[in-house]
Amino acid sequence: MAVKVGDRAPDFELFSQELLEGTPPRFKSYRLSAALEQGPVVLHFFPMPFTGVCEAQMCAVRDQLIPAYRSRGVQVWGVTGHYPFPIQAWDREHHFGVPVLADYEHTVSEQYVGTYADLLGLRRTTRRGVTAISQDGIVRHVWITDDPLVAPGQEVVAEAVASVTGD
Repeated sequence: MAVKVGDRAPDFELFSQELLEGTPPRFKSYRLSAALEQGPVVLHFFPMPFTGVCEAQMCAVRDQLIPAYRSRGVQVWGVTGHYPFPIQAWDREHHFGVPVLADYEHTVSEQYVGTYADLLGLRRTTRRGVTAISQDGIVRHVWITDDPLVAPGQEVVAEAVASVTGD
């Protein structure tokens, strides 16, 4: 079941595409509650890397939207239901500039936006959505689409940012 505006955002910790040095190397993890200590967070959920609409969504974050987020003190993360290694390969190709988190157990996706029951024959794939969480941990904006071929437009992102910054 997806979160709703006004809900307390469920805390989570997921691995990103970023490798930390060490023996053995480990993927960097991100915890929502820790990030909220620094400011609001907008989550971009998408079904799968290496697909056209998902690529367009995350490239828009990189090319057009990062300045809109950063200039207002908003952090942005991508979230998808895959393991860190394919996400890392995808990010190396496109250099998204934001953490892309691996929700391979779909726990966070289920809590925030839900999953598609069957997408291209694949079961339980992360739904496409945008969720904005204010610094106090409250969900302020939710956009979810039933059509995986529809990416969030700039107006969705503007509403999400405004919901957590008061603009």
